Amino acid sequence: MSAVRRVLACLLLLGSAAMHGGVSAQTNPGFFNAPGYVPSQPSRAQTPRTAPNAEQSRERAGDAERGRRPVDERGARDADGRPFDDRLEPDRSRALPPPPPRPSEFQKFVELATGRLLQPFGHRFFADSAEAEIPADNVPVSADYIVSPGDEIVLRAWGSLDVDYRSKVDRNGQLNLPRVGSFNVAGVKASDLEAHLRAQLSRLYTNFSLSVSLGQLRAVKVFVVGPATRPGVYTLPSQATLLSAAVAAGGPAPNGSMRRLSLRRDGKIVSELDIYDFLVTGNKTRDLQLAAGDVIVFHNAGPQVALAGATDSPAIYELRDQTEPVANVLRYAGGASVLANPNRAQLERIDPSSGKAARFVEAFQLDVAGMRKQLRDGDILTLLAISPQFANAVTLQGHVAQPLRYPHTPGMRIRDLIPDRDALITPDFYRRKNMLVQVLEDPYPEADFRDERGRGRDRERSNERRGDRAVGADRNRSDTSAGGRDLPRARNTERETDLEITERARKSPAALFEELNWDYAVVERLDKSDLTTKVISFNLGKAVLQGDPENNIELLPGDVVTIYSQKDIRVPVGRQTRLVSVEGEVGAPGVYQLNPGETLKQLLRRAGGLTPQSYLYGLEFSREETRLRQNENLKQAMARLQALTATQAARDTANRRDDPTIGNVSAAATQAQLARLAQVQPNGRIALELTAEAKTIDALPDLPLEHADRIVVPARPGFVTVAGAVVNNNAFLWKPGRTAGDYVKLAGLDEAAEPSAMFILRADGTVSHANDSRGLFGYGGLKTQPLYPGDAVFVPNQLDFETWGRAFVRNLKDFSQIFAQFGLGAAAIQTLK
Repeated sequence: MSAVRRVLACLLLLGSAAMHGGVSAQTNPGFFNAPGYVPSQPSRAQTPRTAPNAEQSRERAGDAERGRRPVDERGARDADGRPFDDRLEPDRSRALPPPPPRPSEFQKFVELATGRLLQPFGHRFFADSAEAEIPADNVPVSADYIVSPGDEIVLRAWGSLDVDYRSKVDRNGQLNLPRVGSFNVAGVKASDLEAHLRAQLSRLYTNFSLSVSLGQLRAVKVFVVGPATRPGVYTLPSQATLLSAAVAAGGPAPNGSMRRLSLRRDGKIVSELDIYDFLVTGNKTRDLQLAAGDVIVFHNAGPQVALAGATDSPAIYELRDQTEPVANVLRYAGGASVLANPNRAQLERIDPSSGKAARFVEAFQLDVAGMRKQLRDGDILTLLAISPQFANAVTLQGHVAQPLRYPHTPGMRIRDLIPDRDALITPDFYRRKNMLVQVLEDPYPEADFRDERGRGRDRERSNERRGDRAVGADRNRSDTSAGGRDLPRARNTERETDLEITERARKSPAALFEELNWDYAVVERLDKSDLTTKVISFNLGKAVLQGDPENNIELLPGDVVTIYSQKDIRVPVGRQTRLVSVEGEVGAPGVYQLNPGETLKQLLRRAGGLTPQSYLYGLEFSREETRLRQNENLKQAMARLQALTATQAARDTANRRDDPTIGNVSAAATQAQLARLAQVQPNGRIALELTAEAKTIDALPDLPLEHADRIVVPARPGFVTVAGAVVNNNAFLWKPGRTAGDYVKLAGLDEAAEPSAMFILRADGTVSHANDSRGLFGYGGLKTQPLYPGDAVFVPNQLDFETWGRAFVRNLKDFSQIFAQFGLGAAAIQTLK
């Protein structure tokens, strides 16, 4: 039975092969299929294609959507000319790039010596050109193109001769024109073809016009051998040259030569191309046109040297001979860079005859003699960069008009570097001064520079600079480097700062200019004897304004002079320009410059005292430093509240496993409260703890004032505010004797109100909470406290809406379940006994 099965299988296979051959014969009637002969598939350029009909287009589109390769209607091959069975394996070779060539041994050697894997010179040219597809036709024909058999010629003539014909040059080099004759055109240049045919036709015809052009060109098959990147057989356009074939083959391999590329034709070398001549000078005199059967031979690389260091073209260069001068190698690399040190170059050389230590280092100059130095195989030439040192420069930085490097002159002193006061005015002052009269659109609409939040941002930045900056730090250098990393962001930050300062300057004077520290400036000097940095301090005012010889220090090349402002290093209070704003019910509101040690009482008296309408109990005294601290405390409080909320949620989940949705309402209320706290902006107000009966300046504390303090004396209000979980959030008329409970009754409590957490915000900035004053049995608490003009009562919402009754029932249910389980357990034990 097994033998019969084998015979049947063979017959089936033979029948399938016969059917397959029959289909091929019907599909390709122009080909003869002999037994045992598999006809080759014509190339896509030679195979005639017909446009698919609508049904075929839809089927192929559906196949493409389903991820299948479209199948040709002939059944034997698909639309790409591949066998039908090949559709089962996707063609990944087209999508994947070719693997990088393996580095040569010399490349590895140079990498161990320099830390860089250098590529051969010219590698990029072939790597970028290898992917370019060379079209077989429709390419411009050069004037020196030689017409050969297989080229198509388009000839049009009119007049006494009417011809419009396309014909190919036959193998004998003849162009056959029906009813005209045959003409020899092989070996004629493309630029001379029309004149050549005109001369031939003029022997037979007169009074005619002629137009001749080349149509489809022939293709030539060439062979690429030797250490090439992709050696093999290539079919190239007929006008391809030796260099074109080298590009198609990907150029030489890492061990191949770029100095010698041979073209062999009929067993003889007809040309040798030095690719360096083409890459460096563009010389193509030896780049001959290819013919069918040509052999392009890549040779092994000759002596090689490596060029590294301060050069724009670090690479591995191949020498033409056994030795070559340094000047030639630098010429290949585009010449020595101006950044290369001409006084020192380093050469690492291999000397096999020196015994154990076969490598040594040599230093030389890039002068005339150094350029003539001969390089040989295995050398590594390193160009050292020039030193960043300035030979005769003195650096001026800090709070100055032009932070630059200035040329040093013999006997140069501080006053020569800073000749007058204008050299100490920064450009920021003039820019912000000009912005006072400009109408500028704010590029940051989300930032409100007119509110309380914008008053201290500049002081925050100055405090950060003052805390982070050490003596002698280069502020301008760090700003420049930061701007280089993110220039648009640096410009936006600078503009934001200018807008803030300009907005403050519109309200208060002396806000545009950062005042100088006239008492302290430094000179940083490197002591070359022991390479230590010396910081020499001097009095800027005495040196620049008075010309004091003791402070007018003589400068040396390489010195760095740093000028500080009062924000960089804090000066004594008596030397600072401190401004305080006084507003409201005073005799002369305005911005006052503080005297040393001046207090709140003294300044209000200097401002003309209080008016009869003043309400001293509601005096608002705010300080910028306090605002910053309040902001930090608010952030910490919110972080603690978020942590407590998470802990409470976990505790509620553990205690209420039977109904985990009970705490959702409380959690939502807590999150809403956190959202409201996030919108709160501290104002820096300091509570003075005054009494409601205070009416004179003597009732104020002797509080020393600081820069940027703000004093607002309001007029006596006639209302009290009630807000929070009340029905009517409103202001009510103040009447003597009314308590907090009376005003809460006027506003009406909401269902979600929490009266036990109520608090009073007094007009002087103090707060009274319900927990601070609880009466006996609910009497005499916060509700009985009297209110004064300007006070505000706030009633918060409940956070836990579970009543005590529901809590009692829930706990009772839990205890009953526990006792029931105990009872069942005891009964079970009794039964077992």
